[in-house]
Amino acid sequence: MKKTLKLASIHIKDSTQAVPLAAASLKAQLDSVPSISRSLDVTFHDYYIDNSADFIAQDICRNIPDMIGFSTYLWNRHIVLAICRIIKAKFPDVLLFAGGPEATALPLVLLNCAPFDFIIKGEGEIVLTEVMKRLLNSETLEDIPGVFLKGAKANPDKDQQPVMDINSLPSPYLTGTIDPARYCGLLWELSRGCSFKCGFCFESRGVAGVRQVSSDRIRKELELFEEKKVTQVFVLDPTFNSDIKRAKKILRMILKTAPLIHFTFEIRAEFIDREIAGLFAGVHCSLQVGLQSVNREVLANVNRTIDTDKFTKKIALLNSAGAIFGLDLIYGLPGDTIDGFKESLNYALCLQPNHLDIFPLAVIPGTALYDNAKTFSLNSLKDAPYTMISSPGFSEAAMARAESLKNACEIFYNRGGAAGWLFMALETLDITPSDFLSEFAVHLSSCEHPFELTREEITALQSSFVKRQFVKHNKIHLFPVMEDIIIVHGALNRSLYAGPLVTAVSDGFNDETVFCLSPGTISLTLKYNFNELMTVGELTFEEFLNSYSKKNSYLAVYNCGGAVKTLIIYKTLSRLLLSFTGIDSLKEICENEKIKSQKEIYDFLEFAMKEQMIYTM
Repeated sequence: MKKTLKLASIHIKDSTQAVPLAAASLKAQLDSVPSISRSLDVTFHDYYIDNSADFIAQDICRNIPDMIGFSTYLWNRHIVLAICRIIKAKFPDVLLFAGGPEATALPLVLLNCAPFDFIIKGEGEIVLTEVMKRLLNSETLEDIPGVFLKGAKANPDKDQQPVMDINSLPSPYLTGTIDPARYCGLLWELSRGCSFKCGFCFESRGVAGVRQVSSDRIRKELELFEEKKVTQVFVLDPTFNSDIKRAKKILRMILKTAPLIHFTFEIRAEFIDREIAGLFAGVHCSLQVGLQSVNREVLANVNRTIDTDKFTKKIALLNSAGAIFGLDLIYGLPGDTIDGFKESLNYALCLQPNHLDIFPLAVIPGTALYDNAKTFSLNSLKDAPYTMISSPGFSEAAMARAESLKNACEIFYNRGGAAGWLFMALETLDITPSDFLSEFAVHLSSCEHPFELTREEITALQSSFVKRQFVKHNKIHLFPVMEDIIIVHGALNRSLYAGPLVTAVSDGFNDETVFCLSPGTISLTLKYNFNELMTVGELTFEEFLNSYSKKNSYLAVYNCGGAVKTLIIYKTLSRLLLSFTGIDSLKEICENEKIKSQKEIYDFLEFAMKEQMIYTM
């Protein structure tokens, strides 16, 4: 009988990024070696950190395997250790091992924290192949580079070399090891390694340069993703555009082969030019740009640099092209202070990113920052997730203040979709983003569970807070214009995240038809004409009020095939849409609303069905 190996992936949560790519890559490699595949049955299994250790241990040992391997990361380290203790106590003959970033950073520490039989440090495909060959032949593992057994000592000479030709490894997608159709999103590896040496990251530690996947494999995988109707792909390259010529070639390939798939890329600002900005805008994608801080001295401590004038110009190319992008900030970096972090926050939001992701510094094992923690007097958690507690410039109280700013930004700016209008409020009130968000953090403290707020509730919270600010700054006469803008952008945000209609659309309807609004359809009543309202930004609020008067207008916001659209309608159609609750027939609604113009109504309904604004029960 074949031996059995189960590879366990424990994800943060069930999401579009919960894809067992590492486990699938290991299985694809092992299955490609005939001497192993004849004697070993390899499977991989998905779990989540909100599953209990008892549940995972019981589930993975339902048919007791000979071996179990775990992909270990800072977010699942504790539950992996607990699972291993449970399994070893019940099934002492099952071989347990781990790989991944946690195993690579501190292999001996991990080895001694739980009853592992061995640990694999570094890239696992070739090493695990050698391990399985020897285990299947009942041979020792002691002299395999990158494999650590009980009683082993740290020895850099024992580290294995990374796979320099990653095209020699089989694709887990092209081999059918992992079926793209099984997951709501995919992780996609286009290269390994990083040419930068950021102190807080160990992506490039011990590896010289970047190793790239071939264009031929990229094309074939893209064709497969398109065939399998994949909707989202997260590209794992730490700097997708570092080789700008290759990045442009891949983007053109995406445009040609998979134009409807949404991609997420991590990029660096210095490698943006006008051409690639246009390509990013043409592809269905979002970008994440590492900023981290605007303080040169702080960045120097983590081996990064910045020229804010050049950075601003590069980001302006993305904004000018209409590319969707976000920025990253880290608070608690060595040498930084709460005032320095606020300066970075102000700079970042003035660039008007579509979202701003803020993280506390984590002093992660295996990074240069971890090695130099004493030099910088960094006080961090000694166990995962290794978050910074305090430093000479960042007290615990300062870290807490930065966290409140992070939470305020996440709810108000990111979840609230405020990118399109916050700058209008800030300019009108003459207030910095950090001061504005500091006050919102206080306002937010009255909410018992702020991260459970719906997007509609966040829009209401934004409106009430901004109104208070306009009152405080003696600008209340301008607020009705601001309120309309908040309402419109809130509806656009809700429609985008509600997504397109997935129910099959009927071809016809009659008086007895019962209609429902599609999830992304919202009917709004505004105090000002919508088209005139869109001139705010070019016009100040004062200039707008001098040019235009109040006049109710009606707007339908809806999601058609993933694209959010707006349609100016008149009052009767607005009332009609609001009545489509899936209860009354069209005839009953028209009688209740005293709507008589049947031809006009029918023409609109035909259009609304075609545009996926509504659907029939």
